[in-house]
Amino acid sequence: MKWWLIAWREIRWEVFLDRASLLRTAIFVVIPIFFVLSNRGIAPGASGDVALIGLALQSVFFPSLSGVALIAATFTAEKENGTLVPLLAAPIRDFDIVLGKLVGMVLPVMAACAVTLAAGYGLAGYRYGYERVARVLTPELLYAVLVLSFLYLVTTGSVTMIVAARVRSSRAAQQIAGLVIALSAAVFAGLGLVASQVGEGWPLLALGVGLVLFDLVALEIARRVWQRGEVIGRV
Repeated sequence: MKWWLIAWREIRWEVFLDRASLLRTAIFVVIPIFFVLSNRGIAPGASGDVALIGLALQSVFFPSLSGVALIAATFTAEKENGTLVPLLAAPIRDFDIVLGKLVGMVLPVMAACAVTLAAGYGLAGYRYGYERVARVLTPELLYAVLVLSFLYLVTTGSVTMIVAARVRSSRAAQQIAGLVIALSAAVFAGLGLVASQVGEGWPLLALGVGLVLFDLVALEIARRVWQRGEVIGRV
């Protein structure tokens, strides 16, 4: 359970100590709520239902973006603060460090996603009618949206962690995070659109399974990249 100690260390820093992280997350939480408030009306019929689903997706997608920026800077911040070498010198497995870092990023961001989705649901129901919103945004759909955001976080977080191993500053890490966000958004949107149009949506399930397998491989690569000998040699 040493990975949980690393995760709690990250959560405590992100939630209670890092004001810049809190401000960034708050901005990404407010943006989708602003979209709901600024949208004056939803058209009747299928087009309006699609718009409601789009608002739900935005409610989890924007907070997820803050998680990518967090994981990109987590190791570079350790380097700049001089805490990376003591962390690697501790009697903790390399995999526990990588897993703890990733979990410490995912949990607060998923909490922000859930809060934003709940707030967006309530505001949408108030503005467009609770009966219609409940008909379109079913519990199964809301659950699927949260699972999708979780898979997005783990996938992009793992990739960002691998790439961030080669940079030396938080500024470079944030630039990498921006690139990963742009590419991942395009890839996820394209794959989701194609999968939803083929085979009555069943390919979406295959897409989710594929992402889980990809995440397992990416985590193993991240563990190898962040092995103690290699990291200390780059510090």
